[in-house]
Amino acid sequence: MRSARWGDWSWPKGKLKPGETLPECAVREVSEETGVRPELGVPLPAVSYVLPDGRPKTVHYWAARVHSTGPASATADEIAEVVWLPVAAALERLTRPSDLAPVQALLRRAERGRLDTRPLLVLRHAKARGRAHWPGEEADRPLTASGRRQARSVTDLLACWDPERLLCSPWARCRQTLEPYLEHRETLPMTNRNPVEIVPLLSEHGLHDDPARVGRAVRELLAGRSGALLCTHRPVLAVVIEALAPFTDATVRHRLPSDDPWLAPAEVLIAHVSDHRRKHGVIQRIHSVERYRGESPRKQPAQN
Repeated sequence: MRSARWGDWSWPKGKLKPGETLPECAVREVSEETGVRPELGVPLPAVSYVLPDGRPKTVHYWAARVHSTGPASATADEIAEVVWLPVAAALERLTRPSDLAPVQALLRRAERGRLDTRPLLVLRHAKARGRAHWPGEEADRPLTASGRRQARSVTDLLACWDPERLLCSPWARCRQTLEPYLEHRETLPMTNRNPVEIVPLLSEHGLHDDPARVGRAVRELLAGRSGALLCTHRPVLAVVIEALAPFTDATVRHRLPSDDPWLAPAEVLIAHVSDHRRKHGVIQRIHSVERYRGESPRKQPAQN
């Protein structure tokens, strides 16, 4: 892509909008500038440099596949030219040497069999009414007004990965957290419109009845062939994180939450999973972990 303002060749990129997370910005900017809506994969190295006017800039990148296509909306005074090139030609076209780093990392991942990943998203429900102030059944305890805002703000974030399977605790606060996303994806060129799978196992009662089954369910999702999202409760997260840990190495394991409350309300953890063939079968590995929070935002959690 050649910038109309600076005349340099670089990758699609842009500025964060208020309340926008880094993945949302990446998907939006690529869509606006190229007409391709990406489905994000593993994060790649960020690039930092100084603009011609002296301002510093840091750009975050992801591996991605084409999710859908449509018309680009960027204007001619923003983008002078967009071209799709083979890797070698793209590397030669780039203006800044620092822009080589993301694609070189992508190629290394491809050589090691770590590029073809699928996401497992773990979402804690948004802020709910306090237990002490709810007169009804625990399973019916609803979201607060701020929790409903959190649930709405997480919709574009979840759409960055378009998970095929959606698994949810049957309790009201989890179902209400997913409802805005289900409505939102009807307005997007989403390929995955499967209904939510209500899984009693993901409730606090389900955890109490058989915690070992929760771990088995997480391992089954890791071994599945498609991306998935599970929406659950803080107590259940301890078992979920424990089940994920053996599929990571030391460089990734420390990025998993290490103590209670594991995730904040409406925070999502994205584990990037791939299959690896071994002598005695196929094993799964988690190659990267990211965490983001659906909140309209003053501050977002750091990218992992």
